Amino acid sequence: MYVVRRATAGDLGRLQQNRESEQQAFKTARTKARELNIPMKIVDAHYTFDRSRMVVTFGAEGRVDFRPLIHALSSSFGCRVELRQVGDRDVAKLAGGLGRCGNTLCCVRWIDKFESISVKMAKEQALPISAEGLAGACGRLRCCLRFEYEQYRQVNRALPKIGELVGTPNGEATVIVGHRLKETVSVRYDDNQVLELALADIARSDPSRN
Repeated sequence: MYVVRRATAGDLGRLQQNRESEQQAFKTARTKARELNIPMKIVDAHYTFDRSRMVVTFGAEGRVDFRPLIHALSSSFGCRVELRQVGDRDVAKLAGGLGRCGNTLCCVRWIDKFESISVKMAKEQALPISAEGLAGACGRLRCCLRFEYEQYRQVNRALPKIGELVGTPNGEATVIVGHRLKETVSVRYDDNQVLELALADIARSDPSRN
């Protein structure tokens, strides 16, 4: 990409007209797709600056024959029409919406590149493994599963197993609960006394068990 010249008032006016026309073009594309019974979700439509081409972005399950739609839209818009299929996450990014947290989707606000997300990340964070609980607005695994994955992974490596015998400032004790978020463990001594201690105060005789 390079700069040709500074935009003039006329250029900015044309750009604004394009944006306004795109709203109607978007509605027209959706209507035509429904009329032609094509299984796709139109998520965006925009003109090139000179209005010689209309680019329509859509999502769909698998490949679809959109040639009838191209013909219909070309007749309606009077220009060349290009259809671009994108993945589920890109559809959610373009369509917008709210996440399970109640905030605007992260992919809309700031995520520029979609990275690989796995169920392993949810397991590492002790989250319920269910399709409904882990899926985002796109129907795929939520991007936020990656945000704290590395921190949880490090804590889990340091966290003793339940039943493991560990050393403490008060002598040896058995681990009964691990608290990931607080990075502490609850231990029981031979006299049945229970204490919650920081991981830094725990000495593991066999760290490789984790």
